[in-house]
Amino acid sequence: MLAMTVACTSVGGSSLPSGVAGSSTTTTASDRSTEVTDTVTASGAPAASSAPAASRAAAASRSPAAPSSTTVDRSSSTAPSTPTDGPPSPSPSTTAQDRTSGAVGATGIGDEYYPASGNGGYDVAGYQVDLRYRPESNALTATTTVTATVTAAEGLQRFNFDLQPTMKVRAVLVNAVPARFARADAELVVTPAAPLPPGSVFTAVVTYAGAPAVVPGGTSGLGDGGWYRTKSGGAVVAGEPFSASAWYPVNEHPSDPARFTVTATVPEKWKVMAGGLEQTTGLPAAPAGTKVFRWVQDIPIASYLTTLYIDTFTVKTSKLADGTPVVSAVAPGDTEDVALHEITPRVIAVLSKYFGKYPFKAVGGIYTNENIPFALETATRPVYGNWVDPDTVVHELSHQWYGDDVTVRRWADICLNECFASYAPWLWHAEIDKADLDARWRTEMQRADADPSFWRSPLVDMGAGHEFTAVYSRGPLALHALRHQMGDAKFLELLKKWPATYGGRNPTFEDLESMASELAGKDLKPFFQVWFRGTEPPAKSDYPPGLR
Repeated sequence: MLAMTVACTSVGGSSLPSGVAGSSTTTTASDRSTEVTDTVTASGAPAASSAPAASRAAAASRSPAAPSSTTVDRSSSTAPSTPTDGPPSPSPSTTAQDRTSGAVGATGIGDEYYPASGNGGYDVAGYQVDLRYRPESNALTATTTVTATVTAAEGLQRFNFDLQPTMKVRAVLVNAVPARFARADAELVVTPAAPLPPGSVFTAVVTYAGAPAVVPGGTSGLGDGGWYRTKSGGAVVAGEPFSASAWYPVNEHPSDPARFTVTATVPEKWKVMAGGLEQTTGLPAAPAGTKVFRWVQDIPIASYLTTLYIDTFTVKTSKLADGTPVVSAVAPGDTEDVALHEITPRVIAVLSKYFGKYPFKAVGGIYTNENIPFALETATRPVYGNWVDPDTVVHELSHQWYGDDVTVRRWADICLNECFASYAPWLWHAEIDKADLDARWRTEMQRADADPSFWRSPLVDMGAGHEFTAVYSRGPLALHALRHQMGDAKFLELLKKWPATYGGRNPTFEDLESMASELAGKDLKPFFQVWFRGTEPPAKSDYPPGLR
């Protein structure tokens, strides 16, 4: 992710500008043309799937931090909050953990920053979203099939999905058998007809409809995430840490990546693009006056990296040197961003030199020409607003290695994504402009030393709601210092070894510290404490050799 103000001024954070259709954080029933009734909070606004821990202290106290290993245990028996609509929830006598009938999946996955984000008791392998969308009325009807494995040691008698209350659930099947379900704000609580044995694979089929909207607070400090309407009347989905729950039931946390397929039926004037590869055969028959599109992402990704773009866009194509397809969508009337699509093969070639082989089967971009205040690294095809420039493209495409292929396990470690993606434009300019990176570092450090507030936010465990701030400005300085501390050869080895080792996995920042120390042949934790974890300007004696 990159904020518009970061790209322009290297200062993180922005509020949502006016002028983006559908960006209101409050949506009432009168605003929607749909046959379903929406679930709302007491204030009448759609409930978000989670809020920063600063505003959810009570929830945080009930949700332990994720464990320190790279394997997440999601078999907690914490019971969800009392449902507020839908069919009645199971009685208290059946909701407590019962070793003979299975555990109750937790309402949160265990991330301190967003306690209600994600769910426990299972691990998702894949999502198949089949939807119909009418842009003129913002009406979505859908069936999502979730394939997952029970991770709860006692089995699972009840579990949750994250799904915004704008989506009204009509039915749930678990292993082809009708299941009881209830709603609790942005939680869909599912009780199968029979408990699910530990280690078993199950499918949950959820049928629902509604008027999709943005998720208030869904993109920390940068505006909302979720379902945005475009100027032409279409829609685009983007947001971090959550956006997926705006349009399909999901285990909404990056520690549970999964494969993703979307099949979308829209009126015939519209086109649909998502991540991965387009599938043009074996599609269902299109009803009269409609078209059907299918996009398949068969490499597991975090849910916030899924997207959907519905508009009358132009499709631009090319190929990487190895034949990987480059497919982009350019918004109607947008001619300026075609050049950014055209530089994509060169950007990938430069980044591959530093990071290793490109990890996905397709690449491109979604150039919306909308006044969205952030760009997002949605897998294979990042989403861009109307302010995108080449450095932003480099930043978001670098995330395909650092953030999409290697995914954080907890939001406190977002530097693993954003610090490296923010350093990528430095590497790009060193390659194409022969930029003097040491000179740039000294110039930026001189400015930073004159501003004590620059160092107040650490790059690791910076606090909920502050993830997308210092990582953009302080992050590249810390990484360039690390480059000198390790030595050029070892640092460049680190850049490739990290995705080669942790691709498809969820490492922690401690894993990075260990790998860097191993490659350098010395303990670098004191260095990381000063440059990444500290909140004071580094002393000149802490500058690495070559930068003093």
